[in-house]
Amino acid sequence: MDLAGKTVVLTGATSGIGLATARLLADRVGLLIVQGPEKAAEVRDRLPAGVVYLRADYSELAAVARLAGDMRAEAGAVDLLINNAARPGPPARTLTGDGHEITFQTNYLAPVLLTALLGEPPRVVNVASATHLSATLHLDDVDLARHRYAPDVAYAHSKLALVTETCRLAATLTPPAAAVSMHPGIISTALLHAMFSIGGDSPARAAENLRYVATRDGDNGTYYDEREPADPNPQATDPRTQQRLYELTRAALSGLL
Repeated sequence: MDLAGKTVVLTGATSGIGLATARLLADRVGLLIVQGPEKAAEVRDRLPAGVVYLRADYSELAAVARLAGDMRAEAGAVDLLINNAARPGPPARTLTGDGHEITFQTNYLAPVLLTALLGEPPRVVNVASATHLSATLHLDDVDLARHRYAPDVAYAHSKLALVTETCRLAATLTPPAAAVSMHPGIISTALLHAMFSIGGDSPARAAENLRYVATRDGDNGTYYDEREPADPNPQATDPRTQQRLYELTRAALSGLL
């Protein structure tokens, strides 16, 4: 996809990978709309000139629905949606006011809701994580009430759900429309360091990887390890798992879709 003149939505754009990506894309697209949880006054000096900033806290699903409405009002149709917003698992299992484990809601339910309410834009890039490869999707317990909870477990679980939904969505699309997911790299961000005691590459590297994937064509359903197509967790490509997750997701988002 040639981004010149296109309307692009980028979530989670006020820090880390998202902020680096916003700075990289700002002068390469027609209109860049970005999302974050902070007040506009708190991020104005961080964001590049010319972008449209819309605030939404993904721990409230109604806020995501309002965000979609605000984005449609700003842009009408969206050409490219990059679902980047995410959070690490908190130290202890935490439920949102909507009744969902907060990592699962923020990293999975919220981007799925936004994608649907924006009318499934022609190209959707879901930022996942290689941690999903070692996760198990607990369809009987998506909020991890009965299975072992740990911050990294919750994070990987949410990202496996996102990759699984990406594969399901891709199977419903007619090219050139495409939905893809990607691991942006091991990147030195607050999110990484909240869960793992390791170093990482700069957010600028992840932004370049994101731009590369965002501009591909003919790759519907692909999972990328940085810039290389790779095999996702086998659960993600299983049609029965996809359908069951889809049914659970629709139930969780009932009244908002």
